[in-house]
Amino acid sequence: MPYSRSPTPPNRERSHRSTRKRSHERSSERRHKSSRSSHKEKRRDRSRSATRPRDSVAAADSARIYAPSDVALELGGGNVNMARLDKKTVDWLQSKINEQVSSKISDIEEIVLERVKAAKVEMEKRLRQQIEAELAEEMEAIHRRERESQERCNAMERALEAKIRALEESEKKLSDERLEMLESKRRYEEERMELEKQRESVKKTEQQSILNKGGLMRDKIRLSFGK
Repeated sequence: MPYSRSPTPPNRERSHRSTRKRSHERSSERRHKSSRSSHKEKRRDRSRSATRPRDSVAAADSARIYAPSDVALELGGGNVNMARLDKKTVDWLQSKINEQVSSKISDIEEIVLERVKAAKVEMEKRLRQQIEAELAEEMEAIHRRERESQERCNAMERALEAKIRALEESEKKLSDERLEMLESKRRYEEERMELEKQRESVKKTEQQSILNKGGLMRDKIRLSFGK
């Protein structure tokens, strides 16, 4: 007798459909929850990355070395990451950088020395100009004082000469007056002597006259006695 599949009862078939439906709903709900959880985690990660400190970025930047232009060209251009280089390249790079730094330092020292020398020359020039200006001002002050002293000396000499002339004139005047006085004294003395002579002459004349008168009287007396 051939095998034949017995038909499924209607109640059992409905039960299977209901079970599959609930299973599908639960699976869909789990997928929905998983999707929502994934979205939440992505938003949380973005928020964390946005609020993450910048120290990590700075640390990452500090790990990169910005080589000089000529060194970068020899290495292929661009920036150099030390973590990706081998020891030989790192040693060469350090030697190259040291060489470049030494060259730059030498250039800077030369520039500094040139600037110091130029500044020294400029300072010496300004100092020389200042000293020359001060010396010129001092010499002008000395010449001005000399002129003022010379003017005062000239004025004093003129005043002294005027006083000397006045004194000489006074002496001359006094000498003239003295000569006049001597001349007057001489004249007075001559007049006095002349008067004295005249007085003596008058006196003699009077005496002679008296004597003459006395002689006549005696003669008359004799004559009278003789009679």
